[in-house]
Amino acid sequence: MTLIEFKPRIDENTIYQIYAISHLIDKQLVGKKTIRLVCAGKSLKYSIQELAIRLGVETLLIPRKLYEFLSPVKIEYVINAHYIHSKPNPSTLTSKNTWKIVCSVLLDKLDNILSVSKKTGVSYGWTNNIIHKLIDSGIVTADHGLRIKDMDKLFNLVSWERAMEGLLLETVTTNFSTASRCINELALNLNRLGINYAFTAHSSAFSYGSSIMRKDTAYMYLRNPSDREGIRPFSEREANGCHLNVYVPDRHIMKSSTTFKSIRSVDVCQNTLNLAGLGTDGRIAAKDLVNKNGK
Repeated sequence: MTLIEFKPRIDENTIYQIYAISHLIDKQLVGKKTIRLVCAGKSLKYSIQELAIRLGVETLLIPRKLYEFLSPVKIEYVINAHYIHSKPNPSTLTSKNTWKIVCSVLLDKLDNILSVSKKTGVSYGWTNNIIHKLIDSGIVTADHGLRIKDMDKLFNLVSWERAMEGLLLETVTTNFSTASRCINELALNLNRLGINYAFTAHSSAFSYGSSIMRKDTAYMYLRNPSDREGIRPFSEREANGCHLNVYVPDRHIMKSSTTFKSIRSVDVCQNTLNLAGLGTDGRIAAKDLVNKNGK
């Protein structure tokens, strides 16, 4: 039996995760079969390959186009399958429709489930199912309308389920002294070239009134990884300027993006989701964003 994990960049977390999962599988279900562990991705460091060898995990580098065809949105394991393959799981907290529901509770503070369903366009049955799961988990309360009861718990789960590192295409070192300067210059160039992009996380939070912005790093999506050529003029390997983290979208984010002063940014719900997936400082910024935009 084979466990396969797909990641844009294979890192130590990927290796440890699949290694841990292999030890959680019920041995009675597996029987005498040998569990083969495989991590597939577009890139990995030599040190990570050494770690994989020590833990008995195979690594497989695959071409970008093949990766885009094979890569999942979320892992769902099927024990009885000959190959345990990945496929989208719509019930996860960070899936498209579920996050619409969560974000509506975060920002709109509506009175009931029907109102959330109408606001998000998600069916009443699915909205009802998700809201009750969140209530049972202690994340949402229905007292005096629907409200987030434990934002820390919510964002911790988001960070665990959808860490932004898993979508990272590359990190570019620039010669810009600040992230704001990098954002302005890069947006000007990408707009001129007609490249689809959207800034996110700390780099777009200020557009929605948040005062928290990282000066040393800019964050952006490129819809097509091949469009990286548009940022090449800003790459300076020997420079000591701010970093630019480039991510690939795991959903359609361009249609709902908004333009502020010629700079395209993801919408506030997507930005909250992305900030929560950036660790402790991201979760702090996500809270600030919710507080500034909640009704």
